[in-house]
Amino acid sequence: MVKLGENERIDYMYSDNLRIVQDKTAFSFSLDTLLLAYWAKENIYDRYKVADLCSGNCAATMYMAYFNRAKYDAVEIQEEAYSQAVRSVELNNMENRINVHQDNVLNAPKFLRKDSYDIVTVNPPYFKAPEGHEVNPDRKKAIARHELLINLEQIIEVASGLLKMKGKMFMVHRPERLGEICYYCMKHDMSVKLVQPFVSHRGEDSNLIIVEAVKHTAFDGTVLKDPVEVHDENGEFLPDIQKIIRETDEDREKHENAGKFFFYVLKCNDGSFYGGFTNDLGHRLKMHNEGKGAKYTKTRRPVKMIYHEQFDDKRLALKREYWFKHHTRAWKEKFLREHNVKF
Repeated sequence: MVKLGENERIDYMYSDNLRIVQDKTAFSFSLDTLLLAYWAKENIYDRYKVADLCSGNCAATMYMAYFNRAKYDAVEIQEEAYSQAVRSVELNNMENRINVHQDNVLNAPKFLRKDSYDIVTVNPPYFKAPEGHEVNPDRKKAIARHELLINLEQIIEVASGLLKMKGKMFMVHRPERLGEICYYCMKHDMSVKLVQPFVSHRGEDSNLIIVEAVKHTAFDGTVLKDPVEVHDENGEFLPDIQKIIRETDEDREKHENAGKFFFYVLKCNDGSFYGGFTNDLGHRLKMHNEGKGAKYTKTRRPVKMIYHEQFDDKRLALKREYWFKHHTRAWKEKFLREHNVKF
């Protein structure tokens, strides 16, 4: 069990799947952190390298890492948040995939390899700090909210330097700074390809955006998405937001099957058998019955899944599929009976 400081507690993210150390006197992770992580994780594959800049206590980093086997580097300047991040990563047994670095993001190119990251995520300070501007007297909170140690252009320049060609940056920010974000991205060889606004209630102005920018690509083709509504009339999170915060039964099944591969047998509407391979049985069956699974099953719907085997190695599952398909009908019937399958 990790040791907690005087004002620290352990909170939970994504239902009870992730634990995180937080300071009661500092900023805890909020919805913007989870929105950034959710939108980015949809683009992350197991072989990817991801850098999370201005990472705080690694809430976004761990959320993304929960859904894949990618490698992560998180950079946070504040000592307290860095310590919480290290202990949170340990709590979730992610030490082999998440490295946390305590330093200013400005220095990241000195210890992170340039031009080597597939994805960079950023949850930066939202507000400028012009001379005479009043900031939070709590230094920790002031650094988190205001550009005291790094500014928007510097963050974007570092992100661009870390990304591979065609790599993607995901940034969560305030909509009033979208013009600056687009300008600095263009200046540093990135083009904004998608802007996803969020509104508290339909009909209100957007109060948050997620920006997706791609390195070294044409500047045209930007998509401005329909705003995502966050709250209902009672102030409760709407279903699209709830699924980001809490794990659904469908997502739980997908996660439990991550890294697992299946050989399966379908019985078609004409009585024939079809052997296949997948890493998601429910989705694959749905695709077959929608006519998108295979040419063979498209004209023999509806189909029913009558048997499956699980493998930890993709090659073994594919080998089993090939083996089944290259036998006679009589042999397949004998195989199914031996495995107590009624057809």
